[in-house]
Amino acid sequence: MIHSAVRPRKRSHNTPLALAGLGALAVMASISGGASNAQPVEAASSSSGAPRVDPQAIRAVDFGEVAQPGDSCSNGLRFTPPGQIPVRGGRSQVLDLGQLTQLVVDPNVAYSDLDGDGVEEAVVHVTCTYGANGTEDSVDVWSLEGDEPVLLASLDAPPEALDSDLPPTVQSVGASDGRVLVNWAAYSEGAPRCCPDEQVRASYEVDDDELATVGDLVTRALGAS
Repeated sequence: MIHSAVRPRKRSHNTPLALAGLGALAVMASISGGASNAQPVEAASSSSGAPRVDPQAIRAVDFGEVAQPGDSCSNGLRFTPPGQIPVRGGRSQVLDLGQLTQLVVDPNVAYSDLDGDGVEEAVVHVTCTYGANGTEDSVDVWSLEGDEPVLLASLDAPPEALDSDLPPTVQSVGASDGRVLVNWAAYSEGAPRCCPDEQVRASYEVDDDELATVGDLVTRALGAS
């Protein structure tokens, strides 16, 4: 099309009739070429304008370096928890010297698309230790906004069926088919206070900013394969 537009400028010795004919051909060719090229240009513009999101981008986040929610240590502090607890290398500083309170981030992070948007979220288990043998478990679901991890939902208590004077602790977390899986180390009736003897698996789904129990609990002897 560029050549068709330039040629008439080089033909100053042609007759007016020839020039008129060539001009008409040039206009027709220009119209035809412009029509055929319009659609690909629009398609390229449309595809380039849509941002591409890596569905596994959150796997690049080191949660051992991400500040954790302050209420993860609400039981282990003798004062109002801060909004966030900074961590370095998966551990916080001692938060309460009198109780030796410290937050620890489990390095085993689970990933799955938990809200159906085609992009993975991260499931992170953190434990706050305090006193002689006090522990406080939290399971947090994180998503990404741009490059920043954002807390999506949290779980800080076992299922009601496991509520007793010997509270269970989180043994491990996982994620599969849009659900969060938590293995609780629990005590059967008559188990010694020192040693949980059951593993109870509970499944959860993201419900607003919480994790809601779904399905039945699955119980087996702790340590069974």
